[in-house]
This record gives sequence, C-alpha cells and structure tokens, in this order.
Amino acid sequence: MTSASDPIATVRKRLVSHGLADTIVAFGVSTHTALDAATAVGCEVDQIAKSIVFAIGDQPIIIVAAGSKRINKQLVASTIRATLRSVGPDYLRDRLGLEPGGITPLAVSPETPCLLDKTLQRFSTIWVSAGTPSQVLSITPDDLATLTGGQWIAVSDDEPSS
Repeated sequence: MTSASDPIATVRKRLVSHGLADTIVAFGVSTHTALDAATAVGCEVDQIAKSIVFAIGDQPIIIVAAGSKRINKQLVASTIRATLRSVGPDYLRDRLGLEPGGITPLAVSPETPCLLDKTLQRFSTIWVSAGTPSQVLSITPDDLATLTGGQWIAVSDDEPSS
C-alpha cells in the first residue's frame, strides 16, 4: 500500500486532477510541528492541519486535526466503532512511503480512510503538509474533504461530538 516514491509529485497530481491550484510552498526551515509550520506560514496554529496515522487492524487511517488539538483516540474509536492502534515511523515509511513530519492524506491512496477535525471548518484556508517536513500547501477545508473523501468528526475532548 505504499505511495508514490515522490510524495510532492503525488500531491501535485492530485491537486491538478481536481482542478485546484498548486499552492505548495517550500521553507528553508522545518515545518515538522504545527508550531513550526504556523510560524513559517504566518498563521494561527489551529490553521495547521496536522496528520496523524493510526491503524485499524492492518489498515492505515489518517486523522487530520487542528494544530493545537490532542487527538482523543478513545473518542475517535467510539465515533467510528473501531479500535485504533498507534503506529511508529517504520509503519509510516513502509506502508505509506512518508516520513514523520511530512504526513499528508494527499500523498496516499484515495482509498486510505481519512477523518477530519470538524474545528478546521471554521477557517477559510488551512495548511496541510505537502508530503515532506519542509513543504506545506494551502487549501480550503471543503477541498481537503473532497480530495480525501474525509469525514468530519470531533477528534478531541474540547469540542462537542455532535
């Protein structure tokens, strides 16, 4: 289930195939953390859409959350009625072809399930990794949902679940 060997090319192809502009920006500094990315971009930390990978059995699932949110695994598991297992860097590299800090739902198979933090919907523009720890792209929440087939849910304790 590995992705293309060039995640940036995969992301660009996905954007173009949906008629979206290539908004990928490269930085000379790491955008590995949400705070790093927000500082580089010049936006609020919560406009950074960080991607965390879990597994359900042998299947990867990506949860995209606002930068300051701590994902509540039990809340998400209850919502989707499945058991989530944390994964490590080797899983990311072997199964998705991505490096930690460069995880993006836009560089993996469209069949990879994606859950989206519904608090991201309050922004007109959010920033998501473009597939490397130093490149991000701007996108609307609606376009991210369209490109990923993502489902909007509550992912943390500090947001209502309905």
